[in-house]
Amino acid sequence: MDLTHNVMINTSAAAVFRTLSTQEGISGWYTPATKAEPKVGTIVECMFANYGVLKFRVDTLEPNRRVIWTVVQGPTEWMNTTLTFTFAEATGKVDFDFRHAGLPEHYDAFSSFNYLWGQYVRSIKLYAETGVGEPFGSSGSKAGGTTPGA
Repeated sequence: MDLTHNVMINTSAAAVFRTLSTQEGISGWYTPATKAEPKVGTIVECMFANYGVLKFRVDTLEPNRRVIWTVVQGPTEWMNTTLTFTFAEATGKVDFDFRHAGLPEHYDAFSSFNYLWGQYVRSIKLYAETGVGEPFGSSGSKAGGTTPGA
């Protein structure tokens, strides 16, 4: 089963790419406690206070087009699933697609999980447009202080 979200972002594809590939960018939309390097094969480590740590292997970095991560540490249902961020400029905006692929068909937490990823996609949009997102633990976060897998 796959989860998808799509949004138009009022910025450049280069700004979206920085948002998804750098430690500063990921910290700005996902969780401030992030360790990341914009290099294929590295591990993005995202810490969520009492909720634990998620780790993603960077599989693809196509500047201004696509970023793909594979889950290497997280909820059992997430193991070896992929997160694909695809984006393209279209008339001064960026058409942004998010896909979390390979989830089990019967994922009990899917509804809340879908909501949480929707909020993080919103945070990506805000960060890419303004430089200020709503990551985990921030006062503006609509994700309720939980990780997407919770």
